Amino acid sequence: MAEKQILWADDEIDLLKPHIIFLEKRGYKVTTVNSGNEAVELVEEQFFDIVFLDENMPGVSGLEALQSIKGIDPTLPVIMITKSEEEHIMEEAIGSKI
Repeated sequence: MAEKQILWADDEIDLLKPHIIFLEKRGYKVTTVNSGNEAVELVEEQFFDIVFLDENMPGVSGLEALQSIKGIDPTLPVIMITKSEEEHIMEEAIGSKI
């Protein structure tokens, strides 16, 4: 079985290293980026099985990146991640058909 490809976009990606190591030890290939712009660029260039996308990043927000990613590949699964508990963020993401 081919190695599953994960793209993880988070402006605090260094803090997530334990999670990345956990996934890599289980056979996943994790590509990390620090911004929504970088995530969109990589989705245009490479194949990923799933995207983990932080909602709150400087520059292009996670929701803006989500719209661009879905414009490139509407079937690509995206998991939105946020520390925020603001309900409107979840509603916007669901409205974007994550």
